[in-house]
Formats: sequence, C-alpha cells, structure tokens
Amino acid sequence: MKKSTYQKLFRASLATTVATGALVAAVPTFTQAATTKGTSFSDVKDTHQFYEAISSLTSRSIINGYEDGTYKPGQQISRAHAAKIMALALNLDTKNVVDPGFKDVKKDHPYYGHIAALVNAGIIKGYEDKTFKPTGNLTRAHVAQMLVLGFKLEEDKLSNLPFKDVNNKQWFANHIQTLFSNKITSGTTATTFSPNAFVTRGQVASFIFKSESATKIEVPEVPEVPEAEQKESTLVNITADKVEFAEGTYAFPAILKDVFSASNLDALKGAVVKYSVLNGTIVGISSIEIKASGTAEKHLTLDGKGLTYPGNLTINGDYVHLKNLTIKGDLEVGKAVENNFIVEKVTVEGKTIISSKAASVAKSTNGASYSVAAEAPVAKIAFIDATIASVVITKGGAIVEFKGTTKVQELIISANVVIKADAGITIPKVTIDAGAKEVTIDANVGSLEIKSKDAKISLGDKTKVANLVLPAGVAAKDIIQDYDKVKGNIEKISGDTPVVTPETPGTGGGGGTVTPPVTEADFELAVQNKLAGVTIKPEVAGVTVDFLPSTNTLNVAISDASKSSTVLAGMGLVDAFTGVGVSATSISAIKDQLVALVTNAPKLENLPASIDINVTLTSGQTLTYTVNFQQPVK
Repeated sequence: MKKSTYQKLFRASLATTVATGALVAAVPTFTQAATTKGTSFSDVKDTHQFYEAISSLTSRSIINGYEDGTYKPGQQISRAHAAKIMALALNLDTKNVVDPGFKDVKKDHPYYGHIAALVNAGIIKGYEDKTFKPTGNLTRAHVAQMLVLGFKLEEDKLSNLPFKDVNNKQWFANHIQTLFSNKITSGTTATTFSPNAFVTRGQVASFIFKSESATKIEVPEVPEVPEAEQKESTLVNITADKVEFAEGTYAFPAILKDVFSASNLDALKGAVVKYSVLNGTIVGISSIEIKASGTAEKHLTLDGKGLTYPGNLTINGDYVHLKNLTIKGDLEVGKAVENNFIVEKVTVEGKTIISSKAASVAKSTNGASYSVAAEAPVAKIAFIDATIASVVITKGGAIVEFKGTTKVQELIISANVVIKADAGITIPKVTIDAGAKEVTIDANVGSLEIKSKDAKISLGDKTKVANLVLPAGVAAKDIIQDYDKVKGNIEKISGDTPVVTPETPGTGGGGGTVTPPVTEADFELAVQNKLAGVTIKPEVAGVTVDFLPSTNTLNVAISDASKSSTVLAGMGLVDAFTGVGVSATSISAIKDQLVALVTNAPKLENLPASIDINVTLTSGQTLTYTVNFQQPVK
C-alpha cells in the first residue's frame, strides 16, 4: 500500500498558482466526507454501483446533475467537465491561476479556472498545437494518470495486473498498476481495463471517491495558509530545483522551471527580483530587472518557453535577446540598453516603455533620408513576430524596428527616434508628443498625429500614411520634411483634406490627366491603411474587423449580436474602397449591396455567414473579397 509517504507529502505539498503578479499557495485536502443519506437522481438508485460515490461527491457540490433530475452516470464526460470535478475534489484554487495559454480555453470559459489550476499543479497538459480540446472526451488511461498525479499516489511498477489489455510498453501501465494496487479500480471486467475507452460520468465519480479513500488521513480543519513574505534581492545562481539569491536560497514551483533554468542563468544572474516566499518556496514574482549584458557577437538569451508572466520585466542590460514569453505587466527597456535589444515572439499586454535620456536620430542605412542631430543612434531595438499593445518612447536616438508578423497597436513618441517596419506591417496609430523634435518614420501608419508644432518629421520613400493630423494652424509642409516629394503617400490630412494625385500627361493631342493603373498589391495596402484609421469601438458597435489580403477576406467578429446592423457603415467599407483606384460603378454596387444587407438583416444576429464583394479596379482587374460574419459562441 502506498499511503506510507502520503502523510509527508500532504504536509509538504503546495498546489501553486499565480495571483495577479504573485503565486499563491493552497493546501490540497483529500479528506473524504461521510456518505450522505442519498441522491435525488432518478437514474441513480441506492442499488446503483456508483451510488455511494455519486452521493458523496454530490453532497460536497463537487458534482451535480441535470435539470431533468438525472445524473446520466453512463454518459461520456468531456475533458473540461472532468477537469472541473478533479479541481474541486482536490480543493485547488481556481481563481488565482496562471493562464495556460490554450487557444480554445479563453478566460471567459466556464471551466477556465479549473483547467488552469490543474495545469499549474502539473496534473494535466494540453496538446502540442496549444489547444486543450475542452469538448473532447477523456480516456480511462488519461484519468488514471490524473488520479496518480492529483492525489500524489506513489507510482507502482507494472507487476501483478490481471488486465490483458495493459502491458509494460504502454505509457500508462504504471498508472493503472498504481490504481489497482490501491484498490481504486478493478477494471471493466476481471481481465480488462479498457484504457482507450472514454470514461463516463459515473466512472469518474467512482475513481475520485476511491482515490480519496486510498489517501484518506484523519486531520483537523486545515489551518489558514500563512501570509507569504515579500522580498527583494539579487539573483546569484540557479540549480535544478532551487534559486539562490544574495539573501537566501529557495525552491521554486514547477511552473517556473523553464524560466529558472541553466540556459537562462547567464541572463538572470545579477537580476534584481521582487518575490514572495512561503515555507521556503517562491510563491510569487512581481518584477524582474535584468542587468547582465551580452556582446555584439553573443547576445544573452532569456527564453520564457511559452510562460505567461504576470509581473513587470525591465531590461537594463545590453545585447539581450528576449523570446517566447507573455508579459501581463509592463516591459521596460532601460537606459543601460545602449546598442541592441531583440524581442522575439513576445506578447506584452501592458505598456512597452523605451526610456532614458540620450541623443538624436541616426542616418539611414536603407535609402530613406534621416536627419541627424548628433552621433549614431544609442540603441537598436527590434520586435520580431511580437504582439505589443502600446509603445511609449522617451529614449532619444533609438532605432525601433518592427519585423515579421509583429502587431503593435499604438506608438507614443516624445523623443528623437527612427521608426522602421517591414512592408507588411501597418501601425494603426502613431502620436508625436512634445519633446520629439526630429522623428523619422519608415513604416506604414494608419493615423499619424503630430502634437508638437516644432517637430520635424521625415517619412521614408515608401511610407504610407492614411491620415495625417496636424496641430492647429500648421501646414503639412512646415512639419513634413521634403513634403513635395512624399505628399503622394499621404492619403488624407486631418481626416478630410484629400491629397492631390500627380497629373500624368495625356496620350492624345490635348492635355488632361489620366488615372494611373492600380495593382492588386497597391490597392490592398491602401485599404489596409484606410481601415487602420477607422475607429470601431466593440462595446458600441458590437463588431471588430480584420482585413486579411493574403486570403482575400474581411473577418467581422460580432461581440454583441443584438446591435443594429447599420453599424456595418461604420466599418468604412465604402470609404475604404473610395479613392484607391476602384471604379465609380464598383463603389456604387458595393454600397447598394451593403444597404440591401442591412435592410434584410436589421440586427447583427440575423446576418448571413458571409457575403462576397466584387471590386473592379480602374485598371480593369476585378477582385473578389469574402466578408465573414462570425457570430459569438453561445
């Protein structure tokens, strides 16, 4: 019997989760409640094989039945529902959790907290494609694994199993042996366990009830968990299961093992960390400041390996490469970053702050005309395949680049900098605040708002601006350097002033102008820029819009189906297709099509799954785009 080590495990175990920047410990209680008088389920009589288990779990609100008064013990159970029952049985904290990052289990999922708590405790995992498949079924083999890990049963090696469908080459063999040794299972028959069969609601109740019996210990009420001690110290070293700070050495939970690893030690050594400690274990980290530096030849790498980190992260070392991390708080790039910092496959949900007092703007290395106030730029900061909410730049002289599939919502600039972005990236909003005297933008921008009358803005040769907003009483030529050269790349000024299209000499005997031919690529870029300047507030409009030129689709995600479908006018479809090389006849047809759609479906919930819009360019080419209307999941 493997109860012998459980009492020690019970006293020492901590199911760790993260709570708003701090890990919180919760002691699991596996004590079994006395059997209740019975259940009221019409399909679970007192003669039912799972009656006692279902009665016990129902009395503790771990399971419940259906509105028709049944429990349906023979019905297969979903992965999400099984996770909920297991988390409740283990008394895990389902509120203060680390987001496991499953694409199909968002924070508003009814069982999000239960699933996240089990992942945090190392009891379950998702799939390699970052999904959990909550509606999928669960096999008996997987349940066996969950029970062994969740109830901390000491694992037995395969020895005396009577089940012919379990052998030592199967990954779950020892888990099933452990259940059999602890009298938690007797199989589906005397000689079979049916490891690949989907588990039922009745079997899950029985498995948990018997696991509680196998690990039952008599304990008084669980004492309140003592408050964690807040500390701040310099990181000195990391071993396999402990981290050494200048003021002490502590164990750390499994959720942090990928960050506190030997491969990240060079970057973390010397870092100033604010953390919480409980019973010799780190249970919370609220901020980390990296102070180590690499070299131009070898950057120091900090690889989060997919971790969601709830605190703030500051980089105050040079030549650092940060990757594979989601930061719930702020990312700050400090003044010690003097040459290079790379941010790759990182999501920052708070602000990204690039700060320090430094000098000027650098010369171009790619043909754009950059102004120079002093020497070469202080720092080159590159975001690669990253997702950034907003970037606040007060660090003068920096070159800030956005590459690959990076998405950034907003830039707020109050220092002399150079902004670059790959051709496929459009920055929806850029604001030039007071303090920025010379700024170069070599990137496509939706809205470029300049608040300082004294600013001098240089645009790259291929930079496109959908809407330029200037200070009152200031002309574009007074702020935009070489304005006559780049004015053709500015579609609107202050929202309503059209940019004159350069005339092209006529081909006949007389004068006149000819509209230049428009390519598909030019048209789609222009539409992207126009849509980037359209403000759609989901809470007001009930929709968000995403234009995907690569697949010729516009995805309209409906968040509130009760809203009026006249909001489609707010999508700016007609406006987006106007003045970018679309024939007047085609514009009129698109307008009529949308008017008819709104008339036939006055509410968003009545819209069809999709419609096709035909766009005929002035060059004669006709393009077809599919508008998908994605209804909210009920």
